[in-house]
This record gives sequence, C-alpha cells and structure tokens, in this order.
Amino acid sequence: MGFEIEKKSSNFFRNLGFSLMGGMILVLFVVMYMALSRATIIVEPKEEVVNADLLVTVKEKNLQGGDLLGKIDQITVSTESSFNVSGKGTEMPAKATGEIVVYNNSTKNQALIATTRFLSKDGVLFRLKSNVTLPAGKSATVQVYADKEGKSGEITATAFTIPGLAKDLQSKIYGKSTTTMTGGIKTIAVVTQKDIDDAVENLLASLLVTAAENFKASSTFDAAKFSGPVYANSIIKQEVSAKAGDKTDSFKVKLELKVVGIAYDSALQDQAAQTLSNMINTGRELLSSNIAGLKPVIDKYDLLEKTATLKITLSGNTILTSNSSVFDREKLAGMKDGDARQYLAKYAGVKSVDIKYFPFWLDRIPKLRDHIKVVVK
Repeated sequence: MGFEIEKKSSNFFRNLGFSLMGGMILVLFVVMYMALSRATIIVEPKEEVVNADLLVTVKEKNLQGGDLLGKIDQITVSTESSFNVSGKGTEMPAKATGEIVVYNNSTKNQALIATTRFLSKDGVLFRLKSNVTLPAGKSATVQVYADKEGKSGEITATAFTIPGLAKDLQSKIYGKSTTTMTGGIKTIAVVTQKDIDDAVENLLASLLVTAAENFKASSTFDAAKFSGPVYANSIIKQEVSAKAGDKTDSFKVKLELKVVGIAYDSALQDQAAQTLSNMINTGRELLSSNIAGLKPVIDKYDLLEKTATLKITLSGNTILTSNSSVFDREKLAGMKDGDARQYLAKYAGVKSVDIKYFPFWLDRIPKLRDHIKVVVK
C-alpha cells in the first residue's frame, strides 16, 4: 500500500517536471521567435514629378529681400533678306524661247528689228527678241520667242523663213535652229502663309543673334558678374514684299526689332534650388531636377525703373525614402503577407513590393517594429 502511494507520487512529480520543461521550451521558442523573426520589405519606387513657377525680381539698384542684382538694357536691330518660295508651284503656259542662226546670203547688209517674224517649216511663228544687223554674206545667232504661249512653241530643230522680207530675199535671208525651243510651260511658285511665317521666324532668330552679339560687344553685361542674359523682343516694323497666294519664286522680308536684355546674379540658381526643395514632402527625396539648366524668361520689365520680373519653371523627379509615412511600421506590424503587399501597393509612389522573411516559413510581418526593415531600391 505504501509502495503504491510512493509510486504515484513519483509519477506525479515526473509529469510535473515534463510539463514544466515543455512550458519552458515553449516559452523559449516564443522568445526566440520574437527575438529572431525578421521581415525585409523591398520597395521599387515610382518617380513622381513636381513642377512650379518661380517669379524673381531683378533690379539695378534699391534691392529688397529676395531681389536679385541685375542689368537691364535695350537695343534696336533691323535687317532685310530674300527668301525662296517652297513647294513645286503651279504650271502655267509661257512663250517658248531659243536660238536661231540667221544667214544673209545677199550682197547687202540687212537690218532686222525686234519682233521680226520667223516662221518655222511647220508654220509655228516666232519673233526676234532684239534688233540685229546682218552683214552681207555673214550669219548671226539671235534669240527668238514664240508668238503664242504653250507647248506648241516647243519645236525641234528646223528651218525658218522671214515672211516680212520680199519674196526674192526670203530664199537668201533665212534662219535655222540647231536645238529644241523650250519653256512653253513654266512652273510658277505660289507663296503660302507658311513661307511668310517661316521667313519671318528665320529673320527673327537671326536678329536675336545679332542683338546678343551687339550687347556683348558693348560690354553692357559683365559675364564675370552676371548670368544670362535673357531677352524679350517686340517687332517695330515688318514688311513682306508678297502675300499668300502671290505667284513668284521669291520674296523679301524686312524686320526691325526692339530687344530688351536682362542679366542677373547667379544667386538665382540658389533661390530656385531652395524653392524646389521646399516643395518636396517629408519622406521623399529629389532624384533629378532642371536646376543646373534653368531657362528664365522675361515676364515683365520697366526700362525707366530698371526693374524686371523673371519667370523660372522648376521641375524635379522625386521618389519615396524608407522613412516615408507610407512605411508606417506600427500599421505594418503583425500584418499577413498578402495584406501587407496590398496595403503598400495602393500608394502611387510604390511601383512594386517584395517581402523577405526570416525564418523563411513566416507568412506575416513581425509584431516588433525594430524587426521590420524597409529597403527602397
């Protein structure tokens, strides 16, 4: 009886020991799990563009906060140039022209006046272009043109009589051509509005180059002291010798410009960089920008007061950083894998998400914040 009680007591303590040991192992496993579990969230960010316009005041004197020291000046430039008409043009009938060798086999000199008729063997009439005197027994090459417009005047080499001479002289004084008459159809170019616009634009660009060279030559802007300059122009006078629809091969354009030049302190770039930086939200960083290649334009100017306002368009590409509020570890802690991916993918700045776990079999984010690592590629 006493032996059985002793045996039962021994079993009880053995089982209790096993239970305590199992509990300790379980606690140890949980502690190790909590201590060793890790999740690395790898994010490929999506670039987002930020844009803004910056207005900066440039003055020659009496600067106030934010104003830039600068130089403001004006010159007038002008030029005139000819431009060819583009396109194939329109075909129009014209008077064919060519050469005839005129022979004088008579014993006297023979004068022929301009418009003297020459009749071809096939009855096509041509006229002499200029006065000529044929010495007796000699020949001369003369220019002739068809009496009528059109292809009918484009005849091949042939013999010609001169109907205005007496019958007995027509066999002694006559003409012969050795080449084909040409020009019965002439292509006449037609001026288009695009021809005019392109010509004005071309001349305008040329004048702006001239203006810039003149500014430089006059030492108006000290390149060692100022950046730029930038220019604004207005057309004082524009004259075009043709209008759209006119039939001509070329036309002239005369242009006169007033050009305002503004140079500015290089601190403009610092202002632009600071403005762009202020636009970037916390948790994002600037990846690239146009700061290094700013292109200010003149918004307005006052030549009397020697002041101007420059407009600068700022642009930059930004991406998320690992400390962005998007990656709130309090919200991510304990999330299942699929929920975490879905939660992150909804943000516009996230292109793709991958999550690596340790140990590899885990399927949810650890509950401890410092066990969650965010890596932005």
